[in-house]
Amino acid sequence: MATLEQINSAFPAFFPAAFFMFGACVGSFLNVCILRIPAGRSIVRPGSRCACGKPIAWFDNIPILGWILLRGRARCCGRKISPRYPLVEFLTAAVFCSMWILLPPASAGVGMLFASILIFCTFVDIDTMSLPDFATVGGALLAVAASALFPDIHGARIEGAPFFASSVASIVSSVCGLAVGSGILYWMRLGGEIAFGREAMGEGDVILVGMIGAFCGWQGALFAVFGGSLIGAAAMVPLVALRAAFSKGKKSGKKPRNSPSEDASDSAPDAIPYGPWLALGGLAYYMFFSKPVDAYFGGVAGLLFK
Repeated sequence: MATLEQINSAFPAFFPAAFFMFGACVGSFLNVCILRIPAGRSIVRPGSRCACGKPIAWFDNIPILGWILLRGRARCCGRKISPRYPLVEFLTAAVFCSMWILLPPASAGVGMLFASILIFCTFVDIDTMSLPDFATVGGALLAVAASALFPDIHGARIEGAPFFASSVASIVSSVCGLAVGSGILYWMRLGGEIAFGREAMGEGDVILVGMIGAFCGWQGALFAVFGGSLIGAAAMVPLVALRAAFSKGKKSGKKPRNSPSEDASDSAPDAIPYGPWLALGGLAYYMFFSKPVDAYFGGVAGLLFK
């Protein structure tokens, strides 16, 4: 640790740059997982290939930079490469770099694992409207294990006590977050079904909030549910309003049912995935809002139990 502190003092930009590059590489791997795992394909073989079937050279597969140098087109056939690939890589890189800058080393390391799972779940949910259990349930188990090894992520380290005591306190906090997060969203899901007569959110969302609670504690789970809902509403209401305005502005007249000129927005599904907003809320809590949110809940508890 002393050596790391010396490096950081001598070269303050070294670790942020290193974690940015590391995050970009992780983001590149996440792109593979997001594309292949829902399709039931191996993430190991074959190697990266263009849509035309030709292998992608290593120098064209450099995260972020490869897409920029190729100007968004494959070298072999000129096909367009989705900008989502560099977006995921840059997002992961920026989050990893920011976590290292903002958080203590142990919390930053666990947070990078947490963020990777959330980014994977976000884009899979956007693509498939589902959340894979191995990521949400497995993520929750990893969170409990990380809580045992790094009690500081839950602020559970007990000064002067054996590490075991801090570890147990951290595990309790993680399990409580898992239970509260899953429980509150389960009842919201049940209430939505009763109120609207149909499934308001998927079971995967319930497990996702439980996983967020396992990493962040019950306060983070609550913030993810309500903060994520506010963020989602703030983002979606203007988009829905714009879509409605454009729809009204179109010329009236019937089109053939399968007309190729039919606007994509007319056939877009009404369902909107909730997972990305939950993930954004959980990540925002972990990176920025844990202290003020915890202080708020602590103040409320103090008023209630005077």
